[in-house]
Amino acid sequence: MAFYLPLLQPHFKHIEIGDTLTSLWSGCGSIVECTLDAEPCVIKAIKIPSHINHPKIKQSEFALKRKQQSYCVEYNFYKRYSPFLPNKAKSIECVSAINSGDDYALVFKNFTKHGFAQATSLHIKAILTWLAHFHAFNLNKPATGLWQQGNYWHLSTRPDEYKKLDETLDEKSDIKNAAFKIDKTLQASHFKTLIHGDAKLANFAASEQSEILAYDFQYVGAGVGVTDVMYFMTSCFNEEQLHKYADTHLAYYFSQFKNALKVYQPTIIADDVIAQWQELWSITWADFYRFLAGWSPTHFKINSYMMAQVNTTLANNNL
Repeated sequence: MAFYLPLLQPHFKHIEIGDTLTSLWSGCGSIVECTLDAEPCVIKAIKIPSHINHPKIKQSEFALKRKQQSYCVEYNFYKRYSPFLPNKAKSIECVSAINSGDDYALVFKNFTKHGFAQATSLHIKAILTWLAHFHAFNLNKPATGLWQQGNYWHLSTRPDEYKKLDETLDEKSDIKNAAFKIDKTLQASHFKTLIHGDAKLANFAASEQSEILAYDFQYVGAGVGVTDVMYFMTSCFNEEQLHKYADTHLAYYFSQFKNALKVYQPTIIADDVIAQWQELWSITWADFYRFLAGWSPTHFKINSYMMAQVNTTLANNNL
């Protein structure tokens, strides 16, 4: 019997398990189609193994606890935050969030049965609008039960990758030397919000009317909005496109953020937030580069646009 069935049985009378759609990261569970009390659903069934088998991550107690915490955070998000999100920053609908020890069953309505499909590059502006509303709605709100520093690559959560930075190469030596100042600068922002933390194109669904739903909130927590925007751009733009479109799309995000802030928190001066986050744009890229350089130094996301932002950060004496 599947480990998640005892989690479901107290909550649903009629359980029909369908196909397994995919496995979770490094053997941590599965995504399974099902029908629960006549409702088409998808279960994110989570069971943390005692050993992580990943080609780029060395097994350690630290890495295992990070992964365990990420699922606890996701559970908390769907229990405490997801139901209250505004219409323009919705997550996929969580029918039930169930937990027993280190086992979780997150039950979602099957969005493919409700007019949604995986988002594509046609939905870039719609997703930037979603991010703007998510950030504006959650600006200056506490991250209770979530990561106190959102995203999966920040310095304190990646000591192994930091140690791997090759100090014999000048650019990596420079980024290693600046890593703590970069992290401190991002954390010192006066304007924090909740960030998705893994805002890649693959973690959004879209309708034919370009309504957007987000999912995979394992790394949601406190941060600056441009961190999500930076990471989103790495997921949908190549090197040439970043040089061509990054500035205009960042400006579009800020325009949507300003409009959204008028709706959710009109007493906050949007231009003050935007000015500070604009200054942090290159720094978010340098922070992500620090992680990639230690994790996978030949990663395709390390390109000339990213390195231009890194060089801007390293040349900035205000760090």
